[in-house]
Amino acid sequence: MTSKEFFQLALRRACLGQPDAMDFLTLWSDYVHGIDDLIDEVTEPEFRIGLFAQALNLYNHPFYLKHRERLYPVILSCTNLYADSVAWEKSDDEWRRQFSDWARHGGAEMVLAVAGIVGGYRHMRSISLELRTVNYQEHHDEKGNVT
Repeated sequence: MTSKEFFQLALRRACLGQPDAMDFLTLWSDYVHGIDDLIDEVTEPEFRIGLFAQALNLYNHPFYLKHRERLYPVILSCTNLYADSVAWEKSDDEWRRQFSDWARHGGAEMVLAVAGIVGGYRHMRSISLELRTVNYQEHHDEKGNVT
């Protein structure tokens, strides 16, 4: 099983089979990866413009609209954490670079928030460590080097 397939399995588990929640998290995942590509400047103009359309779909998704009071602060916090990660990813200080490496997985907080919405705190906890492991393995080799 590839890391992407494993991640999709983790998302399905987080959503407890609720299609709206899964659809929202899939849009979220695609969107935040698109933002990362935009920041890394590896995108074409058409992709960048399409990212704005993705935002419209994400923030008008029925799951988001139903739970926006709970999800909006998570989005704001994830955005802030990602900005911190970008600010420190090339720092001369080793600890800042290490923080940046961990902080770039902050979008996973949305997965945990959705898990909390659909299944409560115990469900959120039941997937939290697994999700963090998947995120780490997806971005590091077996020696812990960033890939």
